[in-house]
Order: sequence, then C-alpha cells, then structure tokens
Amino acid sequence: MNGGSGAVSSPAPARRTLREILSFLAVGGVGFVIEAVILTMLTLYAAWSPWQARIPSFLTAVLTTWALNRKHTFADRGLQRRSTEAFLYTAIQGGGALINLGIFGVCLAVLPQFARVPVIPLAIGAVGGFVFNYVLSSKWLYSRFRLSKSG
Repeated sequence: MNGGSGAVSSPAPARRTLREILSFLAVGGVGFVIEAVILTMLTLYAAWSPWQARIPSFLTAVLTTWALNRKHTFADRGLQRRSTEAFLYTAIQGGGALINLGIFGVCLAVLPQFARVPVIPLAIGAVGGFVFNYVLSSKWLYSRFRLSKSG
C-alpha cells in the first residue's frame, strides 16, 4: 500500500503543469491579438510591409506577455531584477520569433496573397513558436530562478 503515496503526490505537479500551459496559452492569445491588431493596422492603414510591421507588433506583444506571464503564469517564480528577467524572456521569445518568422516567410513565399491578410501566416507561425517559448520559459527561465517569499 506504500505505492499510494506516490499516486497522491503525482496529480499536483500535473495540475500545476496543465494550469501553466493553459495560462501561457491564454497569455499568448492576448499577445497574438495585440500583435495581430498592430500588424493589421500598420499594413492596411499605414501601408507598411508585413515585415516592417512585425517589428513594433512583436515587441509590443512580447512586453505585454512578459508582464502577464510574470503576474499570472509564473507568479511564484522569476528573477529579483525584473529588467534582467524581461531581457531573458525577450531573448527566449526572439528564438520563438525566428521559428514564427520562418513559417511566416514560407507562407508569404508560397502564397503571396497572404500579404493582404498577414494575420493568417502570423497565426500559422504562432503555433510553431509556442512550444519553443513555453518549454524554454517554464523549464529554463522560470524553473531556475524563484522569487523569495519576501520578494
């Protein structure tokens, strides 16, 4: 009957992981909407190319998702120096962005009509970057650095 103690402790980490994934996904959804709105506005109304518009749309989305993930997804973890944490989070997101941009570029190259509706290749690329971003954020950045209870 000693095996029961392991079964009791297993669901808590699994629930925490599921909660983190769902929270990270929800926050990513907010970031996606922010990026999609800025990207669409700049391409439709300011006549920017989709590539130019990705710079401010990406940076705005990353800073927003960092703040939301810090507050909600990884609330009990993080660096004491927020600027360092934001830098590392942005670097991780940059790696995910390279995956995202690669897929985005392939979509535009294969189907040039997507340039008129860049939110479609943006969404396809977002799927590619999500796994990379979550794994590095949860398993590296927010697993090593934990806030103290007083911090």
